[in-house]
Amino acid sequence: MKTPELVRNETAAPVLAVEGLRKAYRAGFWGRRGRPAVDGLSFDVTRGEVFALLGHNGAGKTTTLKAILGLVRPEAGRITIAGQDASSPAARARVGYLPEAPYFHENLSCGELLDFYGKLLGLSRARRRERAAACLKQVGMAAESGRRLSECSKGMRQRVGLAQALLGEPELLILDEPQSGLDPLGRRQVREILLEQKSLGTTVIFSSHIVPDVEAVADRVAMIRHGRIDEIRDLRAPERSRAFRAVIAAPASRGDTAEALGRPGLTVLRRDPGRWTVAAADAGALARLLAACHVDGLAVSELSSHGGDLESDFLAGLAAAEAREAAPAEVVSC
Repeated sequence: MKTPELVRNETAAPVLAVEGLRKAYRAGFWGRRGRPAVDGLSFDVTRGEVFALLGHNGAGKTTTLKAILGLVRPEAGRITIAGQDASSPAARARVGYLPEAPYFHENLSCGELLDFYGKLLGLSRARRRERAAACLKQVGMAAESGRRLSECSKGMRQRVGLAQALLGEPELLILDEPQSGLDPLGRRQVREILLEQKSLGTTVIFSSHIVPDVEAVADRVAMIRHGRIDEIRDLRAPERSRAFRAVIAAPASRGDTAEALGRPGLTVLRRDPGRWTVAAADAGALARLLAACHVDGLAVSELSSHGGDLESDFLAGLAAAEAREAAPAEVVSC
């Protein structure tokens, strides 16, 4: 039986796997840890896939990416890159990264900056020149190689930052709000670059709070609300059928419900003490889940459905999450 807490894509081994990630920040130097910025996130990304983290400001997207990169230390969870611990040098050598607000040495030119990062990557002089020219051309900055970064606009710096992330031809590309500060032409160029990287077999994970940017390039999207994954949706299907979400009492290790969760169409999005949040891909999968719950005598506390409008579903889910925090839902029996 397939492990229910993390249903994976069976067609390819994950390049990135995140399991049970949790991170909370302290309020002040001596303060206690507050509400978790990330609370129990689990997902994986397969080779050549474009995976998006979609969420409101403060949802936990940047914290998730920083945890993958080792820039913050989580309290719990496991992260692997190509099967290796994400903190190992071998794993990090596979990664290219663009932060949300890249900061560079102001007195360097765009070309000098990429040469500097090329040295850090251990590239030869000839290879540094070759890759710097190719990456600047790729992001539409070929004519600006000699321009100092102090003379560049925010959008131009964003493009240079993307060129830096691509410099080492990474297997895993991690981008935090990559279209931030870009004009419509720049945003389209970023979309084209991401699709090109996908065609080359590069695995991409990026964060955004702009739904059209996500729909334009992502294969799958994890909708994050208040540090938790509410749903992981596959955007590759030509027609997105109506899907469902249920919150059920935690099943025993054995039983009809646990067995049903190991079958196609059902994904455990989150496990909390005493209750699991489960996504059903269609009405048939939902029927199997409810039937199994009935046999096992488990309670269903919430049941919701959604169609194919990603933006409407995301906003509706955010409103529902806020309503749940204000007034706990009534538990009803299967």
